[in-house]
Amino acid sequence: MSFRRRGDVVGGRGPVPMASNPMLNRTAAPAGMRTPMTRTGIIPTRGEGHPNISPVSLDQKSKEDVFKHLGLKPSIALSNINCVSTGTKDIDTILIHGGLPVNCSLLIEEDGNTDFSGILLKRYVSQGIVQNRKEGKIVNHCIAVGMESNFGNELPDIYAGNSKERKKKLVREQEGKMSVSNINAGNDLKIAWRYKKDPLAKEDDSISSNASDDSKYPDYNHDFDITSKITPSPGPTEISYIRLDGGYDHVIFEIKKTVERELKDKNKMIRIAIPYMLNPMVYGCEDLVEFHSVVRFLYELRRIINSYTGRITLMASTSSELFEGTNVLCSLENLIFDGVLRLVPFPHELNILMEKVYKTQREKIKQGYVDVYRVPILSGMGLMEKRLKEYSFKNSKSKFHIEQWSIPVEEEDVDEKKNSEF
Repeated sequence: MSFRRRGDVVGGRGPVPMASNPMLNRTAAPAGMRTPMTRTGIIPTRGEGHPNISPVSLDQKSKEDVFKHLGLKPSIALSNINCVSTGTKDIDTILIHGGLPVNCSLLIEEDGNTDFSGILLKRYVSQGIVQNRKEGKIVNHCIAVGMESNFGNELPDIYAGNSKERKKKLVREQEGKMSVSNINAGNDLKIAWRYKKDPLAKEDDSISSNASDDSKYPDYNHDFDITSKITPSPGPTEISYIRLDGGYDHVIFEIKKTVERELKDKNKMIRIAIPYMLNPMVYGCEDLVEFHSVVRFLYELRRIINSYTGRITLMASTSSELFEGTNVLCSLENLIFDGVLRLVPFPHELNILMEKVYKTQREKIKQGYVDVYRVPILSGMGLMEKRLKEYSFKNSKSKFHIEQWSIPVEEEDVDEKKNSEF
């Protein structure tokens, strides 16, 4: 038995601050609360007890700092982690980091017969392709598991904006051209700004705090128009399709070969997409959906991801209804994937209620819940980031919008309550 003096502080990390609303109020962690340094010089990137722990040494961290990529941005929550965009800004936000941390995986589950998760996977791949086109060279290579070339032909292109937004963009482009008339116009704008008469000043005041971040990382993420298609379609240098015909051993072999080939280029990153994972229409009903085969396949995949520090991310989608309550889904949620979100479309009765309440405000009608089961890295550290029925989503032409959920109230019910009080 040992004793310590009164007042001595027992070593530990101390309390972890929790924001009341991770979607809206999450800010960068204070310097005193960041991940501590151990005596061995190891910075833990995931929680103890999680099978996907991949400690990063100081030497490796310094190498990551040297690696520059237009698709990388530091995590909002942890200072020693970089993130890539999922292709959906609100998904990036709800993951707390501001994106999907490198060497991490995200699973999108979906109830019902809708295909919102499939759209999110296409946005994830499109983000990598668009960054290639912006850079003018191949900086991302995407791997689509279980898909064929028609998947690449359906990837959405960048949202060009409505007519008003397109006109503003055209005006900005014209102002950027050197001419006598533009120079004079520029002088007029300077004078207007001096006397606070610039018509754009009011719009500048309404810009959110994320504007500076967007200007610093302009190509980190984009809004996509799901009614448009990327042209030209991505070729073999930008995306690889790996079929499931040869079983999981063949899939792992092909992924390894592709990753080794592409990451010889020190400027590239890999995005692995697994749409419709375990769906019988794609995987059949035999060995490919057997519990031990699935778990072994995904652990092998995790080994590949962890072999290239800061260079690979993975995103998958699956139907939660098909595997609800099974060992497969439980393992995916609790052991294999770093982040887990579930899309739950609203029941028919709730859709009818919203149609009635918001008949003159169609933009307020939502399509379902976004439930958060795991957040990459933070959940592995033991932080309780599980949130159910707190957020709702709406998928539009240009955006997958997520906001806090509030139950719609009919005006008749409010009037009846007021009358009953009198």
